[in-house]
Amino acid sequence: MGVTAPATRRLGTRTPGRVFGPDPFLLTVTVPILAIGIVMVTSAGYILACGKYDDGFYFTKKQGFAMVIGLGLMFACSMMNPEVWKRCAGRLLVLGFVMLGLVFVPGLGVEMGGSHRWVRLPLGTFVQPSEVMKLVLVIFTAYSLDKKGAAIRELGVGFLPHVLVIGFAVTLVLLQPDFGNAVIIAAVGFLMLFVAGVRIRHLLGCAVLFLPFIFQVAISANYRVSRLKGFLDPWGDPLKSGYHIIQSLIAFGCGGIWGVGIGKGMQKLYYLPQPHTDFIFAVVSEELGLFGVLVLILLFSLIVCRGFMVAIRAEDAYHRLLAFGLSSVIGLEAMVNMAVAMGLLPTKGLPLPLVSLGGTSMVVTLAALGILMAVAGAVEAKSSGGKP
Repeated sequence: MGVTAPATRRLGTRTPGRVFGPDPFLLTVTVPILAIGIVMVTSAGYILACGKYDDGFYFTKKQGFAMVIGLGLMFACSMMNPEVWKRCAGRLLVLGFVMLGLVFVPGLGVEMGGSHRWVRLPLGTFVQPSEVMKLVLVIFTAYSLDKKGAAIRELGVGFLPHVLVIGFAVTLVLLQPDFGNAVIIAAVGFLMLFVAGVRIRHLLGCAVLFLPFIFQVAISANYRVSRLKGFLDPWGDPLKSGYHIIQSLIAFGCGGIWGVGIGKGMQKLYYLPQPHTDFIFAVVSEELGLFGVLVLILLFSLIVCRGFMVAIRAEDAYHRLLAFGLSSVIGLEAMVNMAVAMGLLPTKGLPLPLVSLGGTSMVVTLAALGILMAVAGAVEAKSSGGKP
């Protein structure tokens, strides 16, 4: 007997007017990035894991576990109608703020390296709420801007409420402190306001007002000042403020065109700090060379381009802003991480999405890709005359 339309939708089969399910293009691009990531985490972290945990594949197992959970969540999100996120956007925002507050609760919040960025979960696992907040804020902002419609051009109705929400989230993240994620949240929020059609003078006025605040935050901590000095003149203090950048640049220089080979890099051997997390892109450069660097940049560019194309083709503001915001979060975070590794930006402490070791980042990024896949399906369905 024939398969009914509802059953077909549940299976995610591509039928006329209905394309929910994993997007072939995004899936084809995501899988190679994940493969590069698991190989590079193994290579960069093997010696460190042997010395610290007596298990060379400790980081590989953690990354693989997060990858499995993330892929399952990506598939589930790709099968869900994006309208689901619109209906629960407000509750998700409240949950995001609660999670950001939990990092300061004794017994729940965990301090590592002088920062309160993690919440302890059962079975010895941790979650980083600022990573979750990036996804939540994109969903809420897309919903809210779509709901306000033409009123977004009014200062008191369409602009200030969103700036206050973004500003509150940024403030909580800065208190952890996590300057890198705060910058990503603020940048993506303002980009979404711009794309939605907020008046340029409102955006520029807000930027001018906040510049002194941003400058004060940047110089308020000694380690941030040290990072700025190291960025401006790494060779002025090669053993302290400029050490990270110099070691990363050495890795890039050693890699050449084709790299020294997987597992054969030297900078990861206690020269390059955080080779399996913040500076994994430098390990990619040393072991896979310029070729590997360009391939990775191309793969991330394809994700962003696919997301922007979905946004351009979307007929309603919610889908357009959701696709744009999700693509921007992934693209900006990847760009900042790569730029830091190449000495083009001061050290920020941001992971390379889908590549760096980091369970919360992996799961959240794959979930974001799943939602983007669902949006792509909804847009294709509407363009073909169907209903999402």
